[in-house]
Amino acid sequence: MVPKIITDTVRDVSNAISDLVTIKERRPAHNFVRVSHFRTPLPNGPFVDGQSNNPNDNQYPSTSTFFVDTPQVERPNRYENVQDAAEDPHQPSMCSKITSTLKKEAKKKSDVIYDDIIKYCTASNSPFIDDQFLHNKKSIGVLHFTKNGVKRHEEPDFLHWLRPSQMFTKDGRSFPWSVANNPRPSDIEQGTLVGDCWLMSAMALIAERPDVLDEIIPRKQYSHYGVYQIRLCVEGKWKVVIVDDFFPCYQHTNSIAMAVGRRNQLWVPLIEKAMAKELGSYSKLHGASLTQGLSMLTGASCVNYNCPPVPINSDDVDTFWALLVSSKESGFLMCCHCGAFENAVAESEFRAMGLLTNHAYSILDVVYEHGHRLLRIRNPWGQFVWKGKWSDGWPGWPVDLKQRLLNMRRDETGAFWMELDDFVARFASVTVCKLRMDWSELRVTQDVGSRSDKALQMIVTETCEMSVTAFQKGAFNKTDNLNDLMVCVHRTAGDGRVGELVEMSSRIADNHFTIDEFFLTPGEYTIVCHSQRALLAHKKGRVNIVVHTRFPIFAEHIALTRKMTQESLHQVIIKEGDVVQNTNNGVVIRTLTNKFRGMIIMADNCLENKYLHVGVDCSHSMNIQSSRGLLQIVDVVPPLSRQVLIVLSTIDDSAQYRVSNNLKTLVHHKKYLLPEMWYEAAISSPPKSEHYPPLDLTTFDPIHSISSVF
Repeated sequence: MVPKIITDTVRDVSNAISDLVTIKERRPAHNFVRVSHFRTPLPNGPFVDGQSNNPNDNQYPSTSTFFVDTPQVERPNRYENVQDAAEDPHQPSMCSKITSTLKKEAKKKSDVIYDDIIKYCTASNSPFIDDQFLHNKKSIGVLHFTKNGVKRHEEPDFLHWLRPSQMFTKDGRSFPWSVANNPRPSDIEQGTLVGDCWLMSAMALIAERPDVLDEIIPRKQYSHYGVYQIRLCVEGKWKVVIVDDFFPCYQHTNSIAMAVGRRNQLWVPLIEKAMAKELGSYSKLHGASLTQGLSMLTGASCVNYNCPPVPINSDDVDTFWALLVSSKESGFLMCCHCGAFENAVAESEFRAMGLLTNHAYSILDVVYEHGHRLLRIRNPWGQFVWKGKWSDGWPGWPVDLKQRLLNMRRDETGAFWMELDDFVARFASVTVCKLRMDWSELRVTQDVGSRSDKALQMIVTETCEMSVTAFQKGAFNKTDNLNDLMVCVHRTAGDGRVGELVEMSSRIADNHFTIDEFFLTPGEYTIVCHSQRALLAHKKGRVNIVVHTRFPIFAEHIALTRKMTQESLHQVIIKEGDVVQNTNNGVVIRTLTNKFRGMIIMADNCLENKYLHVGVDCSHSMNIQSSRGLLQIVDVVPPLSRQVLIVLSTIDDSAQYRVSNNLKTLVHHKKYLLPEMWYEAAISSPPKSEHYPPLDLTTFDPIHSISSVF
């Protein structure tokens, strides 16, 4: 039953919104409908406002998988084979489900909430107003835009909020208002006040996939009460976002100030508003990435591929073309990013040729015609297009191709053809959204840097492809940022320990990244999240892990001990690192720079009765910080032991960096620091010291603590 609204409370709220609705459109104050009245939970699915009323959900929030609490103990593998583990009824586990099945379940349950709101609005004869995203300046935020070539930062005092019936549009009354009217990419026009080309480009691709748009907006009937549900995947978690149909408009024209859906379609501004609501304001839509846009709209794994670098190698271009063709044939969605980074072409030439630097575009088509490799690209602005070869005005068009590729697609505003060679010379990267409705997905949340850290242990019953995506909570707002996060997939050893590394993510300065598809054979695997900054600075974070697989898998959360963290780090260095010193007397020094923004140095002493003295001097590095606090260190590694000597990471992740290291090793029967290794360290350290700077050996340090080499 829908709660009754208290008159006094509503009177206060109606005063607050009095400036938002014209006298002609305003309804009686007592008919104001709050979204907070409809926080009905959806079992095993999204919540209307993203909040659960189950206190246990705060521990392991997961909206798309069945979850049972897991005993916090380390355990060996007690099954003789994987099938026994999968069929064990006492195994606390999660089972991944097919994506389309999960969405259907969520829609069925969310319809109950939608129907309740409509019933109340009908009974009270009032439009819906979302009190969780109020019609005020805070919901718009400080705007960052360019006007007459000048960058501006302004409060939105020149805007007010209007419903569709109050707005002026370019199409006037030529088209009635609708949610969607045979959507196409040319319907989308980006507003000039918010830099969300990443979202517009993603929506342009969605326009050509009615099946995907149906999932995002389950109900496409125009709502006279202004109630709409938008299904998004926010930071890796499915959510149904309820929004009303009030939009920011210019006061002097009453035209919408944000994204426009041509032919009076609402699906474009509705999706943009739902995104703004989830992030906190319209201004927070400014400057996100293509992968974030596509993943939020589809929930699929999104991978970024860099264009071949300059000077361009023909083999690299051929491989890149094969990637584009394969992605198109697989039905994947593709966007691209135009930029002058690492590119010799000046920004002025970009504009002269009709391209915008640091701007997102959609890739609508990839074709091979008469020996030419061509891409169909669209600017979400709906204008300002490529002027070079294969552009609309290029005189070299063959007659048959011009008729088939150009004249028959004249209605695609902002779209143009470009040859592959021109594309790789001017575009920085391509983002591929690997949308597969028949794959399974598992979505879980893991803490990083807390005493209750967990790993995800998976059981794979048949050989299958897998991708793993990590989202950091607060990624858009840059809060709780662990920008050195790595996600590692390991085989689980027979005794339950973290075993051989199978695949890992690159350590990059990004809050959202994907490990591209790789194959797993039947067996047990463990996913571990790493953050050296979380360990060293005692910083906590929360990561949403999404596992996409061709076939269903079983999984459970297990306690991530510090010993397991150390085992995982060692396996990463062993597989991805380089051996820089391997002497016949049993000394192995490895450095890790691959997939890591910085360097890790690890020493193995395989000798039975001698100590390894090793010194590292990284003092000539640039934009680098040390896990030891100093860039010059010296350690003594006992016989048959292994130690990570130092972790070097960047101070400013957006700036260039340089790592230099000079290694000095000495095998000796003495176990304490020697003056010949580093005189100042030996004489300034307390007697019988083995490490400089000293290590706190009273507690287990998962990075620097000494472990057995075997």
